[in-house]
Amino acid sequence: MQTNKYSITSQIILSLVMTSIAILLFGTVFHLWYTLNHEKHTLKAQSALEAQLIADMTAASLAFLDMKGMNEQLHYLKNNQDILSVVVYDTQKVPLAYYSPTNKRSISATMPPVQNAYHNTTWKPWIFGNLTTTIEIKEREQILGYLSIERKSDRISKFLLNMLSSLALFSLILLALVYGMARHLSKKILQPVLDLSNTAQNIADSSNYSIRVSYASDNEITSLYRSFNHLLNETQSLTTQLEARVALRTKELQDSLDALQKTQLQMVQSEKMAALGNLVSGVAHEVNTPLGNAITGGSIILKESKNLLALMEAGTLKKSTMEQGLQILNETSNLLLKSLTQAADLIRSFKRISVDQGAEDMREFNLYEYLQEILLTFHNNLKKVPVTVNLSGDHKLSLKSYPGVYAQILTNFIQNSLLHGFNDQTSDPTITIDYHIESDNIVLTYTDNGQGMDDNMRAIAFEPFTTTKRNTGGSGLGLNIIYNLVTQKLKGTITLQSEPGKGTKFTITIPLLLAKSQQAISL
Repeated sequence: MQTNKYSITSQIILSLVMTSIAILLFGTVFHLWYTLNHEKHTLKAQSALEAQLIADMTAASLAFLDMKGMNEQLHYLKNNQDILSVVVYDTQKVPLAYYSPTNKRSISATMPPVQNAYHNTTWKPWIFGNLTTTIEIKEREQILGYLSIERKSDRISKFLLNMLSSLALFSLILLALVYGMARHLSKKILQPVLDLSNTAQNIADSSNYSIRVSYASDNEITSLYRSFNHLLNETQSLTTQLEARVALRTKELQDSLDALQKTQLQMVQSEKMAALGNLVSGVAHEVNTPLGNAITGGSIILKESKNLLALMEAGTLKKSTMEQGLQILNETSNLLLKSLTQAADLIRSFKRISVDQGAEDMREFNLYEYLQEILLTFHNNLKKVPVTVNLSGDHKLSLKSYPGVYAQILTNFIQNSLLHGFNDQTSDPTITIDYHIESDNIVLTYTDNGQGMDDNMRAIAFEPFTTTKRNTGGSGLGLNIIYNLVTQKLKGTITLQSEPGKGTKFTITIPLLLAKSQQAISL
């Protein structure tokens, strides 16, 4: 199996080897540090013990200044190969007796300090200086003199070299095992994935969706292979049925558009008969956006389907192109369906603005997710300004209420902000939506940082046909619709706070008994 510098196999092998090296280095340093300190302490303790024995042996001779006796006693140390020299000093620190196996070492004129200490150390990790041990010679707590022993530390150097050689051999063997195991594991784990990648590339290049993959073992990779084969089946089926499905979807969308246009005409006629001429412009404005989205969606679907059909007929349709096209068709269809539903809800709301809306059924829904879906339908409009939308609240809060009412309220709020609130002078247009449980109510606040309202406009904001932009698309019905929905349908209250240049804030309070789910609400 070939691997390049940045392949996953190379990274696995390199990671395991580097990790092993780091562990070995850390373990080796720690072991050397601990072992060497232990050996040094052991050598010092042994030297101190031998010095004490020699001091006890020479104490009597030193008390009687028996120089010959002391020299004879020191001469017995010739069998100890580690001792370089032994010197006995009197209480004035003057040398009295001396022993050296070679008789070539000179006696220092200055007695070393009373302690265990290394000296003449050369900076090499395997060479340690000679150890000098100087102690007091006592007899019944009376100091008779001093004994200084200088000895070699060769055994520590030899121990260190032996240990380093053993560790080096062990490290090489361990790294070889780690490397071999890493290559084996990487090949065993990654080879099926590489085979699957090569097959996918082959399918993408040849557009042959009849190819299938197989894997002998029964593990997690088998599930991946099955999913891949299932995806190929779905892709092959979608490829053969794409033209018919696109044509059917286009016809359904066209029928929906025709029905929506008829509904719009009927509503206009009804408003004329009721002598509400101003409502016609409001309806046209309110419905124009979802209709425009629907028409645009139909055009996008028609264009994308023609493009996919052309590529399929030319035999150049690739999997990535087909997946991208299907994604566009799916997203556009969802957006179109939401736009048509929104248009129908708008028309229905306008038709019954002053009547009871209790005919709509209640159902349980997740408030956060539903508000997100509503905001999604305004994605393009919000992006044009552009507007930053902040939505906050309990993500798990489920209500049993009228979702269409919430959609209508939030839709009119956003449209009012876009049409009346924001202009070219608005800095960083922002909409903030928040909801929370307070006492026995759900409190929902909607805030924008737009132009705001003066006292006169704020006093009549909820009255029908109140607008500042009637000639530019304002119907004056948006806030009146919201007021009726909140007070009549949801049995709640709505308050308005606004000042010129300081934005607008709506606070809606809805009784919890109406919106409460039959199951426990997550607070």
